[in-house]
Amino acid sequence: MYHQRQTGSGKQATLESRGMANIKVGIIGTGSMANTHARRYREMRGVDLRSCYDTDTKRASAFALQHKIEHVAASLEEVIEVCDATSVVTPDAFHAPLSLRILEAGKHLLCEKPLATTLKDARRVARRAIQAAQQHGTIHMINLSYRDSSAVQEAMKIAARGELGEIRHVHGHYLQSWLTGTTSWGYWQDPNWLWRLQTAQGSTGVLGDLGCHLLDLVTAVAGDVATVESRLTTFPKIDRKGRQRTALGTARLDANDTAAIQLKFANGAVGVCHATRWATGHMNSIFLAVHGTEGALRIDLDQGKDKLQLCRGRNKAMGRWSTRTIRTTPSIYQRFIRSIKTRRQDHPDVPRGAQIQALLDACQRSSQKNGKTTRVGRWM
Repeated sequence: MYHQRQTGSGKQATLESRGMANIKVGIIGTGSMANTHARRYREMRGVDLRSCYDTDTKRASAFALQHKIEHVAASLEEVIEVCDATSVVTPDAFHAPLSLRILEAGKHLLCEKPLATTLKDARRVARRAIQAAQQHGTIHMINLSYRDSSAVQEAMKIAARGELGEIRHVHGHYLQSWLTGTTSWGYWQDPNWLWRLQTAQGSTGVLGDLGCHLLDLVTAVAGDVATVESRLTTFPKIDRKGRQRTALGTARLDANDTAAIQLKFANGAVGVCHATRWATGHMNSIFLAVHGTEGALRIDLDQGKDKLQLCRGRNKAMGRWSTRTIRTTPSIYQRFIRSIKTRRQDHPDVPRGAQIQALLDACQRSSQKNGKTTRVGRWM
């Protein structure tokens, strides 16, 4: 995988590397996920949350008031002008075009996942990110936020060191339940959820929303995937009166809400992943298990982001598992700001976003062919 390291030069880079200059950050898109970005930036020293922008000006103003942001921009260009770095937190369809404009201006980028809605666009953004890094020292990252889990970070190291032996079997799931009725998150007809059910609003469905996280975790630990067999399903939604709905007025509820994926890894391993918004009893459950010839590991994020279960050594014969508590690792927001200050690119970077987009693309193509085995395309 592409790995870029940049060394800063000049007075500004020296000040940043010493932590003496505040990083001016802007947020594009002020929906629900933007609140997480704002809160995390506010928690960090040396960060000035300077500006925000949304096509919904009332929402942007309310967001700015809530998070004490002085500047509500009238355009993306205004954010670029007053900020050093920008978070893109919009619906999926706008990630690629906005990211390209930010990178072309030489500004640092943290883009929400997925990187794009097509592999072609993801490649364009990845190539531009590499160019911006080479020309301007631009830092670029994709918000695959479950990499924040210290258990995931340790699992990646264990597998990379070969401590599990040869990987043979992988399985994982990402389960949510907000389509089953009213939950503590709200109801599916609420505006902040409804767009996720409509391809016309830029949604790539459960595959792009949850599947990208799951596929990132699976491949970060177990290695690259060669082929997939995928089936994507869109079930009728059930409204408050118990009626099945495939549309609301003229708005089609056509984004996939369930994904079942078989994986064949480049190293010969096989795997199964599934994701859905219909998993009653699971608010936001992520699970990963990787089994090799010398040991196995599993992560259940419902049990904590720092909990890693292992079965290896003498425990293999008895099928016993031990649980390790892994020291907390920096969040992606912390790593993003640290990368800007030190001029050293961290991961997951934008090319990693394109690599995951290649997997999403293969899953979509396979599903269109009724689950036919489909090779993962070139991502750069």
